[in-house]
Amino acid sequence: MQVEDLSEAHLDKILLELEDYQICHASLLKIPRSLADFESTVAIARPIGVSIIPTTFPRPQFERALEIQTLFNELYIKIAEDEIWLQAIIQNLCEVDEFAGKLWSIWERVRDEGEIQGLRCGIFRSDYMLHHRHGCTGGEKIITNDRIKQDIMDSELKQVEFNTYSCAGGTHANVAANMHRYLAGKGIHTASHLPKNNSIKSITEALESAHKAYNTSADRKRQTAILMTVQPNNVNVCDERPIEYALSECEPPVVLYRVQFSDEVIQKCTLGTNRELLFQPNAESEAIEISVVYQRAGYDSHEYDQQGVHTRYLLERSQAIKCPTILSHIVGFKKVQQELTRPRVLERFLTPEAAGILRQTFIPQYPLDTSTEGIKAEEIAMGGKAESYIMKPSLEGGGHNVFGKDIPTFLRPIPRKEWSKYVLMEKIRPPSIQGVLISPVAAHKGRVVSELGVLGTCLWRRGEQRGEKVEILRNAEAGWTFKTKPHDVQEMSVVKGYGCFDCPYLF
Repeated sequence: MQVEDLSEAHLDKILLELEDYQICHASLLKIPRSLADFESTVAIARPIGVSIIPTTFPRPQFERALEIQTLFNELYIKIAEDEIWLQAIIQNLCEVDEFAGKLWSIWERVRDEGEIQGLRCGIFRSDYMLHHRHGCTGGEKIITNDRIKQDIMDSELKQVEFNTYSCAGGTHANVAANMHRYLAGKGIHTASHLPKNNSIKSITEALESAHKAYNTSADRKRQTAILMTVQPNNVNVCDERPIEYALSECEPPVVLYRVQFSDEVIQKCTLGTNRELLFQPNAESEAIEISVVYQRAGYDSHEYDQQGVHTRYLLERSQAIKCPTILSHIVGFKKVQQELTRPRVLERFLTPEAAGILRQTFIPQYPLDTSTEGIKAEEIAMGGKAESYIMKPSLEGGGHNVFGKDIPTFLRPIPRKEWSKYVLMEKIRPPSIQGVLISPVAAHKGRVVSELGVLGTCLWRRGEQRGEKVEILRNAEAGWTFKTKPHDVQEMSVVKGYGCFDCPYLF
């Protein structure tokens, strides 16, 4: 199915079906009343950005990304339990990055008091883009379809980042995949070879398994439930709530409560005599013991005022299983990702064979410190070569990166020592791919760039003694996300309006 062959009438027909599917399956963003530009007595929502037709992606690279997810899960599990290595990486960052310093300080308090829960749960996501060694072919006047396909097939799979905290998009991606498979099956569009997605089911099963592990680890006399932390004025309930509803349909049902980070946590949570995390839904109800804290908030630096720090400390020192722990949160920092690209570092955690497999997905990255590599990075950033690079802080949530020619201007007023809170990453050069997108911002037909995210779920037990091996109880690939943006848009966050959820057309 060629984008250029689609008439406006055909696109309008697809769009009509697509809009109805989105509305009926909650492929939506909620607009809180406090953020709406008009008064309404009922809830307001709008469809989230999606592709009108599936976007091309090579099957070998898609399948490869799924195959190696369990290796990446294992890697980050082991890093999260290697405090000695992690501290050596993070301690310098803490001197210049207040957010990193606050998180590490919370961990030190928990460690010194003594962790009471040895089980950990992880819901991770590894994001990739296609990288063509000669860059995209978009500058040529005439590009044949055969040439485009060949460029796509010749492209390599390169990792954009690895996410360990509040990994969003699983539900939206599941719905988008189902939508395009439905439209293709009905003949609304002719895309074929569309993969199934099981992300909602997989995330639900991971949380259910952690909940059961908590319940069987001791004699529980209270009702137990999962606690999900969320942000106020939450627009992304349609990505979060379906997981809650799916848990309620488990056998036996698993109850999940939502609390705002950090106000409601402080108001409704206390610790019992054995540091059980006790949650009181309302003043009249009995306290419920929390089995798992599922973090979907607490990733932004502004959330860590004095109350935010106290909230995270309360949750971390509790007996509840954390998804993730604070160390699992920290290992998702870009500084850690940059360190892993250095020679022989992966072999500390994995076999040489496994390390070699994962290393093939890495793109060059450099610290912006005073090391030899850091001096090289400074020459790149300030010496006229910045156009081919992206500068990243450790913040999550999208919108924090600095691109290309903007890097020198951004760095000049910042004291040189504080540059080390950033890493410099070579730009991934995607091949030229055509697509059709619709979002609340605008419609787009033309060149696009896609990002494949592979979800992974895991449950593990820490070693009782320092240096003792972790026991991995669950390690699984857990579905995928696929997002696409116009080629000239820098960021990919769909919730913030940059990209669109999509489904890969595999060939």
